[in-house]
Amino acid sequence: MYIRLSREDGDKQESESIGNQRKIIQRYIQENNLMFIKEYIDDGISGTTFDRPGFNELLHDIENKSINMVITKDLSRLGRDYIKTGEYIESYFPQNKVRYVAITDGIDTFADSTNNDITPFKAIMNDMYAKDISRKIRSVYKEKQKNGENLCSIPAFGYKKHPDIKNKLIIDNNVSDIVKKIFEMYANNHGCVEIANYLNNNKYLSPSGYRKTGLVQDFNKTNYDWNKVTLSNILKNEVYIGNTIQNKKTVVSYKVKKIMSVEKDKQIRVNNTHEPIINKDLFEKVQCMLNKRGTNFKPKYDYLLRGLLYCYHCKNKLQIVVKKKSNTNSYIYITCCNHKSKGCYPLNINYKKFENYIIDLIKKIIREYSSPRFLHDSYEKFNKTRIDTNKNYKKKIMQIDKLISETNDRIDKIYMDRLNGIILEDDYVRYYNKFTSERSNLITQKQDLEKVNFKVKENVNTYSINNLIESFLKLEPIEKIYLYRLIDKIEIDKNKKVFIHFNFSSIKIE
Repeated sequence: MYIRLSREDGDKQESESIGNQRKIIQRYIQENNLMFIKEYIDDGISGTTFDRPGFNELLHDIENKSINMVITKDLSRLGRDYIKTGEYIESYFPQNKVRYVAITDGIDTFADSTNNDITPFKAIMNDMYAKDISRKIRSVYKEKQKNGENLCSIPAFGYKKHPDIKNKLIIDNNVSDIVKKIFEMYANNHGCVEIANYLNNNKYLSPSGYRKTGLVQDFNKTNYDWNKVTLSNILKNEVYIGNTIQNKKTVVSYKVKKIMSVEKDKQIRVNNTHEPIINKDLFEKVQCMLNKRGTNFKPKYDYLLRGLLYCYHCKNKLQIVVKKKSNTNSYIYITCCNHKSKGCYPLNINYKKFENYIIDLIKKIIREYSSPRFLHDSYEKFNKTRIDTNKNYKKKIMQIDKLISETNDRIDKIYMDRLNGIILEDDYVRYYNKFTSERSNLITQKQDLEKVNFKVKENVNTYSINNLIESFLKLEPIEKIYLYRLIDKIEIDKNKKVFIHFNFSSIKIE
C-alpha cells in the first residue's frame, strides 16, 4: 500500500486523509484475496516531486524483489507530475514486473481495461491540478506581501513575531540595542571585522546562537561567533527602518524547486510596516559609506576623499599613499596602483592641495545653487507637509478611537443579552471572542500610528532658521557623509585633468 497526503489537497483533506486511504486499500486487498506485505506513507509531501522517503523505500523493496504489486487510492497519490508518473506506470513498473492499481480511477496495469488507456489524460489532469494549486498559493502569498504582512519564517535579528497579530513584527528589546550598536559603530568608521571582534570579545552570541539558546551574552561561549557577512546583511537590511521587502527569492516552477534571485524592480516593497530600530538618517549614512567603502575597511588615515577617487583610464580606485620624509614630516599623494602591473599611469598628485581645491569647489557650487531664500522656502514647504501629515495621523487616531468605543458598546450589549437570556452561552462566547479580537487589532493600529505621529511646532523662529541656513552654507567643517551624497566619483586622467561626477551632473576641470 502506498499512501500520500500533502497540503496541495486543500478542501479534500478529509477525503484524502491517511486513514481514509488506508481503509479503501485494505478493503480492496480483502475483496481480491491479496497478500499484504508492507505500507509506505509520505505525509505532508507534494506529489510534484518523487524524492519522498516512503516512495524511495518502496522503490528499494521493488528492486529487492520484496513486492510485486503497488496499490494507491487513486493516481494522484502516486504523483502529480504527469511525465514522471507516466514513466513509472509505462516503463518502471512493467520492467520490474510490478502490477500497479489505482482503485478509484479503475486503473490496473495487469487488466485489459479501457481505463488504462485514459491513464495519461488523468495524469495530465492531476498535474494541472497541482499547477493550479501552486498558482493560487503564490497569488495568496503575494497579496499578503503587498499588504505588508511579513511571511518570513525567521524574523530579522532585533525583531520577533507579534504574539497576537499574525505576520507582524515587533522589536525584540533583548537584542535591539546590539543592532543599534552595529549601525553606530559602522557610521563612526569601524569596519565589519572590527565590529565582529568587538561583539565576539564581549561574548555576544550571533543571531543563530541567540535563536538556538535564547541568550544574548554567554561568557563561556565557544561557538556562535559573529562574522562580516552577517554584519553586512544587517547593515543593508531595510527592515531596521520599518520597511518590509519580500519576494527576493523564488523557485523556477512548481516542479523545479531550484531557488533563484528576483530582480529588484519585481521585489515587493511596503514601507512603514512596523516600528523601526534605526532612524532613516543613520541608515542612509551607512548605505552611503557601504557604497563608497565596502564593509571591511579599517583605514589608518581616514581621508575626506577616500572612496571617491578613481583612475580615468583603468576605472579602479586610486590610492592615497603616505610617504614619510622624516620622523615629523610626510608627503601624502594620490596614485594609481595599476601603473606597474597593468601599464596605467602613476599620477603622483599632492593629496592635501587636491582636497583643499575640491572643498573650495564644492562650497562654491553649493553657494551658487543653494541660496538662503531657496533653503528658507524649502524648509517652509517641508514644515507645512509635516504639519499636514501630523493632522492626518490625528484624524486616523480619532477614527480608531471611535471604532474602539463602538466595539466596547457591542461587548456590553451582548453581555446584557446573555444575562437576560436573549442569547445562549455559546453564542455569547463566540461574539465576545470576535469583538475582543477586533478591539485588539484596533488598539495595535492606534499604537502604530502614535509611534510614527510626530509633534510639529507650527510657529517657527525665523531668526533660528536663518542662522541654521547660514551655518550650513559655510560647510565648516565639511562632513564626509554630505560629500558622499553630493558626489558619485572623482576621476583623474594621466594629464591630471579632473572629472567630477556629481549626483546631479558631471563637469571637467582643467
